Amino acid sequence: MPDTLEDSDPSTISCICVEGHANALALNKDHNQIAVAGRSLLKVYSFDNDGFTEVCNMRGKNQNLSYSANDVAWSTLDNNILATAATNGVVSIWDLSKFGRQKQSLVYNEHERTAHTVTFHSSEPNILISGSQDGTIKCFDIRSDKSVNTYFSNSESVRDLKFSPHSQNVFSAVSENGTVQLWDMRKCDKCMVQFTAHSGPIYTCDWHPTRNWLATGSRDKQIKVWNMDGRASLEYTIHTIAVVSRVKWRPERTYHIASCALVVDYSVHVWDIRRPYIPFASFNEHTNVTTGIAWQGSDSHCLLSTGKDSIIYKHAFKDATRPALKANAQGASLGRNGDISFANKIKEYATKSSGASNTKTTNFISRRKSNQPGNMQFHLDHSKMYMFMLKNMNMDSGTGYPAHDTTTELRVHECFIGCAKELLLSGKKLAELCEHNANVSKKYGKHNATTLWNFVKLFYGSNHFEQPFEHRSSFSNQKNPMSSRRATQVASDWAPHEMGQDLNGNSQEVAHETADASEDGDELGGGGKQQPPPTSSVILSETQIISEITFDNFELLRNGFIYVGPADVTKALALPDTALHHDVQAARPQLDLKASDHEKSPPPHVPSILKVSHVPPIPMWEPHQFVADALMLQNDVGDVQTALIVLIVLGEARKLLPIEDAVVEHWFHTYVDQLHRYELWNEACEVINRAWVRSVRQLNQHSTVMHTNCGECGRPLGGNVGWYCDKCKSMQSAKCSVCGLIVRGVYAWCQGCSHGGHIEHLQQYFAKHSKCPKCGHLCSYS
Repeated sequence: MPDTLEDSDPSTISCICVEGHANALALNKDHNQIAVAGRSLLKVYSFDNDGFTEVCNMRGKNQNLSYSANDVAWSTLDNNILATAATNGVVSIWDLSKFGRQKQSLVYNEHERTAHTVTFHSSEPNILISGSQDGTIKCFDIRSDKSVNTYFSNSESVRDLKFSPHSQNVFSAVSENGTVQLWDMRKCDKCMVQFTAHSGPIYTCDWHPTRNWLATGSRDKQIKVWNMDGRASLEYTIHTIAVVSRVKWRPERTYHIASCALVVDYSVHVWDIRRPYIPFASFNEHTNVTTGIAWQGSDSHCLLSTGKDSIIYKHAFKDATRPALKANAQGASLGRNGDISFANKIKEYATKSSGASNTKTTNFISRRKSNQPGNMQFHLDHSKMYMFMLKNMNMDSGTGYPAHDTTTELRVHECFIGCAKELLLSGKKLAELCEHNANVSKKYGKHNATTLWNFVKLFYGSNHFEQPFEHRSSFSNQKNPMSSRRATQVASDWAPHEMGQDLNGNSQEVAHETADASEDGDELGGGGKQQPPPTSSVILSETQIISEITFDNFELLRNGFIYVGPADVTKALALPDTALHHDVQAARPQLDLKASDHEKSPPPHVPSILKVSHVPPIPMWEPHQFVADALMLQNDVGDVQTALIVLIVLGEARKLLPIEDAVVEHWFHTYVDQLHRYELWNEACEVINRAWVRSVRQLNQHSTVMHTNCGECGRPLGGNVGWYCDKCKSMQSAKCSVCGLIVRGVYAWCQGCSHGGHIEHLQQYFAKHSKCPKCGHLCSYS
């Protein structure tokens, strides 16, 4: 039967509220009654198209712990027989044909810890098995008051059991250590098959009704389908968004399986295992975690579910949502070499045979149906990939990077890679780091970053900075001789040579002015001594700017700030002092001249110093806010690399910059992600190690555990002695499958068959073969 989106379903959704949270549900053999069990709940309901009707309440007001059930199972041959697994380890048998307390006909108190699961034999009406937290599996015959057999799984806990529909005496058991076991009921000493299926605890399993497939769901958020013909082999893997608690194959649909989550996700999803990354359909009615699901017999259009929201739902498949129809049908990605990949969806429709029609109406209807999404084959949907490559550039054969030519503009990704590899984060003094990084930035054409590194070197390379000084006005209002002199200097276009002398401090007038200012300072109690500025402030004179910083375009000096934005800055060239002095002085306020003075000729000797009675306070300028703004600007123009590395190089001085911690954390994650995209693993690791943000430093602590198994018995190697297996009492897994010698160094192994060896030997072997050299497993080496 085709798995299309058009499923004819006459039923509608219905629900009923129950008293207490439900942990499990089960259907009788006629599929018209449902049993619901929980910690304070054990009821039976009948249901039809009109809804649910309560039939029996077996819990009542009884507070006995044996009534607190984790799981419930209905006999496959008798509608009156139920079994429950309780939290105190009790397995109870219930007979609905009896009355009152006599309904609990048998109580098996043989498990030492919580009983997690119970299930009846598919063909023997008196046989059932249960699994417990104590790691044992008990087989009961309801005609006896004691267990018939006990199976020891050698694991911490047995979470689920299912009888195979393809072999009468075989059942599967899944455990919290991630292993799957197949047992023969007639042999309780040792399991038939055992293999590691997941990297975490397995909570559920289910056999396919027609194929010898076993589905398992685990805490690793995966549903795996295993082919149990011969040696277990993995057929399909479904990736979910939450821990899987229940799985159930859909009747009459070979490739459909339903699942629900243990936490986070409240929906019931139906998956097509051939398209494992998005659900085929979803039921989103539950408002809390779903704990039990079941299909109504052979009806693939009706699904029953219950959960911790205390509601039982009967879902109609036609009412399910289709996540694939809401998903984004295209995507794009930027490659490490500047190329762009674009993918879009290609729709495939089922071919339906139809007779020829001579009427226009029939043709019109057929065209409408052909365009409906219902005729679309879900698992056949695929995407078409388009790749757009950049034109090749002249590459340096020695370094693998573009040849550095001043006439050729480097591509962005090549500049990023070069700077990531050559910029230094530590190992030298701050001034030396800034000088080196400025040269690297200039080498790759990042002139804005070069200017910024030069300023950082000037501001922080030779000064010791403390916390910002708050009361700067007290110093600014003092009549400091130097500040008074500089405040009273006025530019004169009539005597430019005298202006140059004033700035250089060589003229007689300047010396006289300084002496006068010193006398004024004595009268104010200053003692003629110049008060030093706070250590957290930096005053830069025009002479310092000219002598220590070079830049190409004077337009960078705007409103007293050096602008390091996206303007094109080429090689650093020093301008003549007089030109810079002229513009700086011209930017100062000029004296208002009377109208009558404009008509007079200038006097032969105009003094270049003018004394004024009131001197406005000169605010102290600190570099911290300026550098912070420059770093924010670098990030805004897309250069988070420079912004973050400047912070790292500054060390403790970064605490003076008014940048929020959340912004710095975002810069770290962005830059590390960029380094990973370019496969610069060593550089990313160095940045993470230099980080002072906890969330960034923890990046190196994620996904560092590798679960290994013994290649001989398949048992997980949980000991502290490397590849030593406690069960086999050997170190065979430490040997190379190709050469047979013990591996010393890098070890590569297959997670499917648990065999491995020297990575060089496996590379050579799998270049010619596709199966494991030791067991014949189909390994995939990449």
